[in-house]
Amino acid sequence: MKDLIFIGLIILLVINWQCKTTKIEPPKPPNFSLVEPPKLTSMIGFPININIEGLSKSLNKKFTTQLYKDSNFNDNSGDNLKIEVLKKGDFVLNTAANSLNISAPLHIDLVYLLNVFGNTKEISKGLNLTVNFSTSPLVDRDWNLLLNSKGKIIWDDLPVIDLGITKIDLPSVFGSLIQSVVNKMAVKIDKEVPKYVNIKKMVSDEWMKLSNPILLDSANKAWMVVNPKNVFITPIQYNPKNMQIKLGLSSIVEFISGYKPTNDSFSKIIPPLRQVSNIQENVKLNLGATLTFEQINESIKQQFLNKPFELESFDYKIKINDAKVFNYGNKLMIALDLDGKVRKGMVGKNIRGVVYATGVPIYNAKSKTIEIKQFDFELKTRDILLKAASWLVKSKSFKENIESKLIFPIEDKLTQARLTANDAVNKKMLDNLDIKGFVKNIEPGNIYITPSAIKINIITDGNLEINLNGF
Repeated sequence: MKDLIFIGLIILLVINWQCKTTKIEPPKPPNFSLVEPPKLTSMIGFPININIEGLSKSLNKKFTTQLYKDSNFNDNSGDNLKIEVLKKGDFVLNTAANSLNISAPLHIDLVYLLNVFGNTKEISKGLNLTVNFSTSPLVDRDWNLLLNSKGKIIWDDLPVIDLGITKIDLPSVFGSLIQSVVNKMAVKIDKEVPKYVNIKKMVSDEWMKLSNPILLDSANKAWMVVNPKNVFITPIQYNPKNMQIKLGLSSIVEFISGYKPTNDSFSKIIPPLRQVSNIQENVKLNLGATLTFEQINESIKQQFLNKPFELESFDYKIKINDAKVFNYGNKLMIALDLDGKVRKGMVGKNIRGVVYATGVPIYNAKSKTIEIKQFDFELKTRDILLKAASWLVKSKSFKENIESKLIFPIEDKLTQARLTANDAVNKKMLDNLDIKGFVKNIEPGNIYITPSAIKINIITDGNLEINLNGF
């Protein structure tokens, strides 16, 4: 009697399962906090080229005809000297291996009050000389350009005053005084050059431009987001035309498609500079490939449209009419609308209904596809099947056949990502900014699941440089 009651309950469970609606509804996902994989950091070269010709024009505009004048015999501890320093020609700038040099042709008019046996006599003399200033600029951690110019006097004329009874050698008598005037000019140069080469202002203006997403392709709504975290600087380099200040931006660089992103984590305050001997540029672009559940289910629909998927073995014959994939926390939920029958057992069973299983997305590098693996029945479905069709739970071939249908190619997405990345890093982005570079390798990295899609972080390897122009 008990056996009959037990068999009757099994039959009722099967009938109850068979009568369930076959409409596939998304399951309620478990409580789950999405944690996106950490974003890759790139080292972006950011050279600032200071044009020597432009700097020369700026200095010549600032230092006009009269450079220094002392009209009082009694100042400077009563030196009995009046002196005027005039600019004889344009300052000429050039660079050496590790310095910036300025050649300044000067004319000096001096009047010396000579006291001989109680009698005073004014002696006038005009002199031509060239002062060669040399400096090795540095940029401190607060972005200030620091110079420490030193001037060396090259006399063009024979600096001697002939008084008849004696001769006055000007370098020995007035050399220290003229050198002090030269030193004052050096201090003025050290103040004026940073006004033209205001590193912090240059970078600040362009820094804030980077806070806005940069449109790459309006048709595909493709954007680039640059989020610098640290800034490094190497020793200044020199060539005949430019003085180059090489910065390195340790940045997160992302490519976003489909919508205009925000850059909420962008720091509007430029961080202090970090001094390094060299910068190893290495770009790791954060490219995202997205496979939405809508796209996945459309692909599945095409597979099953007017052609149910049939599985047959000695134990069973099953027809899968439809399937859908949903988000299920950190896994995927696969719903299968199936019917079929079992060929052996105490009771011949016809099965009809929706069963639910879970799986994990995995990237297959060889086929460049996303596959759903670790296929297993969801707990509640497993309980029902164990009572009504336990063979389905245990069937390895059934799971493998289902997995074979849950394969989604993404090679086209990788190809598009590569093209987008290379196009993006080789075009003029902003008024004074050019971005140049290349992407060598591109492969998917971490895969994670959001409420609406499977997302794949794409790992890149290459080079990226932001050039600041116009200085």
